[in-house]
Amino acid sequence: MEVHTHDASTRSTDRSTLRLALLAALIPLTTSVFAGEARETLVRTPDGEVLRLDAPKGAQQSLRKGPQGHPFATAEQRRATKPLAWDASMEAASEASDAQEDLPRGPAGAEAGGAAPPFADYLARQHFPRAWEVMEAMDEDEKKEALDDYSIESDGSYPYYRFTGNYYTSRWKVPPWNKVGKLYFKKPNGSSSYCTANVASGNSVILTAAHCVYTRGQGWNSNFVFVPADRYGEAPYGSYGWTMATVSPNWISNGGRRWDLAAIKLANNPSSGLPVTSYVGWLGRSWNQPYSEYHLSVGYASNLSTQYTHACYGMTGYSSAEGADVLVQGCDMTYGSSGGGWLRNYTHNSHSGNHVNAVVSGPHIGSFGSAYVGPRFSSNNLVPVCNAIGC
Repeated sequence: MEVHTHDASTRSTDRSTLRLALLAALIPLTTSVFAGEARETLVRTPDGEVLRLDAPKGAQQSLRKGPQGHPFATAEQRRATKPLAWDASMEAASEASDAQEDLPRGPAGAEAGGAAPPFADYLARQHFPRAWEVMEAMDEDEKKEALDDYSIESDGSYPYYRFTGNYYTSRWKVPPWNKVGKLYFKKPNGSSSYCTANVASGNSVILTAAHCVYTRGQGWNSNFVFVPADRYGEAPYGSYGWTMATVSPNWISNGGRRWDLAAIKLANNPSSGLPVTSYVGWLGRSWNQPYSEYHLSVGYASNLSTQYTHACYGMTGYSSAEGADVLVQGCDMTYGSSGGGWLRNYTHNSHSGNHVNAVVSGPHIGSFGSAYVGPRFSSNNLVPVCNAIGC
């Protein structure tokens, strides 16, 4: 593969084509609370071009606390962070998408998920004792409640069943729930937000929505921190900075739901030195699969709770209004669910199945709060984004 590298704070003036020069002009300055500069690399893969950002030097040395420390270092800071709202301009971009048959197709593919070592929970309890004490104290209180009574079943154009996610002990400690977490970040304007993200590679790569990683018209987001199984800001399996991120240049220049996918390679936990996969393993992923399949989608939806996940289960489909490589699913989750995985072959408490096949992008056209859409993983979006970062 061919790469072109430059500092994020400078503009490249020697692009080989006018198109690449125009693309470079769309990339504003990247900011960070850490010393050093992030570096952008345009990577050409056999399946398409990808823009990659390497983390600033020193960004992963410590998620330190204190007034001058990391903005997401403590449970209190994380608990107070607001979800990322959906941008209405993205819906307009979806309407201009190509027809279903206009994009090249490849053979259907899948990569299996993987398990953490059998002693992973014991290890996590030793490494993050305070978080486990808080989480298990909450577990005792929650045994007195019956949140499953809040589950709903909806008919409508896209029927679905929605229920609580990692609220209970029976879920936050087991797959696939413990491999889904919150992704915290700073936007280019300095505000803090969170999305949902999913560990989907044995190389400690998470998949999320592109709009959680790159704010169109402004630039890269920064200060990424991922917390798997996050509940009320607690990190029972640790918190993780980042080393690089990838998005499609099509997301930056055109927008549109089918390009709303990003990958982030995580740094090891700064206190234990271990990767996230040593504690929770990873989900599978799949691409070029049929539009009509049952999916379980998961997210930290603020209209239901910002502090734990919910899930919607139902049949997905193709919509001519949304265009190629976009899936539609019935669900009432909204802000904060962005980036949440849509799992094919959902299997509770198992490392088999549970293939991430899309991520939450935003509301289906004209259906805010009743249906949403996500980029259908394909050779056009997932494969190049993953190849460029090393899924």
